[in-house]
This record gives sequence, structure tokens and C-alpha cells, in this order.
Amino acid sequence: MFQNNSRRAFALGVKLRKQLDGEIMGMNRSFRDKALTKRNASNQHPWSIEEEQLLGTKSDRALAKKFGRTIIAVAARRHRKHIRFLKPWRPEDDKVLGTRPDSQIAMLLKRPVYNVCWRRLKLGIPCHYVHLPWAEHELDMLGAKPDEEIARLTRHPLKAVRAKRQELGRPKPDQVMDYWSPEEDKLLGTMPDAEVARRIKRNAVAVLKRRLRLGIPNRTPARHVWTPEQIALLGTLPDTDVARRLGCPAYVASFKRRSLKIPRARKPGTNPNPWTPAEIQLLGTRPDEEVARQTGRSVEAVIQRREFLHIPKPNPKLRDWTAGEDKLLGTKPDSEIARQLKRTLSATAHRRARLKIPAWRPR
Repeated sequence: MFQNNSRRAFALGVKLRKQLDGEIMGMNRSFRDKALTKRNASNQHPWSIEEEQLLGTKSDRALAKKFGRTIIAVAARRHRKHIRFLKPWRPEDDKVLGTRPDSQIAMLLKRPVYNVCWRRLKLGIPCHYVHLPWAEHELDMLGAKPDEEIARLTRHPLKAVRAKRQELGRPKPDQVMDYWSPEEDKLLGTMPDAEVARRIKRNAVAVLKRRLRLGIPNRTPARHVWTPEQIALLGTLPDTDVARRLGCPAYVASFKRRSLKIPRARKPGTNPNPWTPAEIQLLGTRPDEEVARQTGRSVEAVIQRREFLHIPKPNPKLRDWTAGEDKLLGTKPDSEIARQLKRTLSATAHRRARLKIPAWRPR
């Protein structure tokens, strides 16, 4: 009994749901048919001259309701005709321009601010500024307080405050400069700005600005100023010794010597003569220390010359391949040949691949 009632309730629910879905589909179909009919009628109905003349005079919604067209159709027709949704300018509207700020005129004429500004610039009418006279106590604040604070207290624009201060020739106040002590000012110019900043725990830019404001010259500039006596030392001693004598980094002395095309000073006991073919043939055949001892040159010069000529560094563990060893490649497995020649398996396989010898395969 209970099962029969549940089946009947379920069937009734399915039937009611189908009816409801059918009604909803019918309503949606009717709305869709109405929209399509209205759009087709709008597309099929040509635009008359009277309708086009009314475009832009009222809102698109109002004209769409009046013409029996859609809002999209009215807006598209207006854009196609390059008609702006703005009122035409009348002579009495032009007379108001420039008499007060553009924002107030825009509110008065019910136009956008950009449209009022565009019309005023087109007619060559200067902008209206609200002129506030400067009082004596306001002029006394210029240069004594920050411009932002004066603009907030006097209700003058910030640009007007800056222009008035510059007109009176008053410098911009800098409250940070008031915190410098006399002891800190005495250090300026006695050492590099970076060292002063590190000692007094300030920024290097702040130290530079303070020194320039007080008119103190930089007696220890970061860039080394060369004198004729110092330039005469270049090339007579190694760059490190010259830098140690002058109290500057070694790269500064090296760069100055190379810019003047002065040859580098050689260490005592080295060979200043150019490399001979016999000396070049020694490179790579024995260790660099031994070549340096035989040629009377420094080890650094030998390494530099060998690397310049792209000669590999000698390695006693490496042996050259002989013709007899090359003939064995491919006749047996690489592992067996490597064991026989006392070489590594990778060296044997690499040599065989380099000579384009196929690998051994059992038959």
C-alpha cells in the first residue's frame, strides 16, 4: 500500500514538472519572438530624415521609445552619423566661458567638464582662476614652513605657493638640515663623503647635499686626480707598487697606464725579449714552471702565452695514440682493447668514434 502511494506521488510530481517546464519554455519563446519581431521591424524600417535630425537632441532611450526602435539601433545610427550626444553651443553659452571655473560652468550648463574646457580653448578664452590675495602673515611663512603646510593653512594652491616663494627669492625650507651639529659640519671636506656618511651614520647623498649647501669643496674626491709626477711613476714600477705609493686602488693605476699606452714594468729577473720559435715549441711539451725556468720568464707569462696560442696544458697521464694502437681499434671489444693498452674504456671508445671505426660485433 505504501509503495503504491509513493509511486503515484512520484508520477504526479513528474507530470507537474513537465507542465511547468512547458509553460516556461512557452514564455521564453514568446519573449524571444517579440524581441526578434521588434529587431526585424527596426532593421526593415528605413530611417527618415526627420528621425536622423532628432538624433543627439534627446537620450537614446527616449528616441528609441518615440521611434519604436531599440536603444542599440538608435545608438548605432547616431554613431554611424558621427553625432555626439551633446547640446549645440549657443552664443549665450559662449559668453559664460571664462567668467568662472570650468567645473562651475559645466554644472550651470549641464555639460561635461571636458566639453566646457574644449569649447573655451577652441575660442581662445583664458581659464578663470580664483585669485586669493596674499596677506602679510602668509608671506612671512614662505620659506619658513614647507610649501604643503602653507597651502593647507592659507588655502592657496600648491603651485601658487611655490611660484610665490620663488618670486620672492626664498629658498625651500629643509628641516633635515637643522639637525646637523657643528661637529658634523667640521668633518665635511676632510675625508670622502662616503667615509663621513659612515662615521656620522647618514646617507652619502645627504652628506653631499650638506657639503654643497655650505660651499665646502671636496678635498678628497673619489676620482683620483693625476699629477705629472705621479704619471711619471707609471711603467717604472708594477701597478700594485704604484697604487700603494699613491694610496689608490691597483685598477686605477693599471687603467691610467693602459690609457696612456705606457708598457707595463716587468719584474726583475724576467726576460723582456719577444718569444722565439724555439721557446714557443716548448709550450705544452713540459710543465709551465720548467718552461719558465728554461726561458727566463715568469710562470704567469708562460701561462698567458700558452693560453693565447690555445696550447693545452701538459698532462703526464695523457699518452699519444700510436699507429699500432689505432690498428687494434674495432678488432676486439673496446673493454678488451682498453685493458690491453692500459687505457680507460671511455678513451678507447672516443678514439674509435673519432677515427670513424665501427665497433666490433661478434659474428
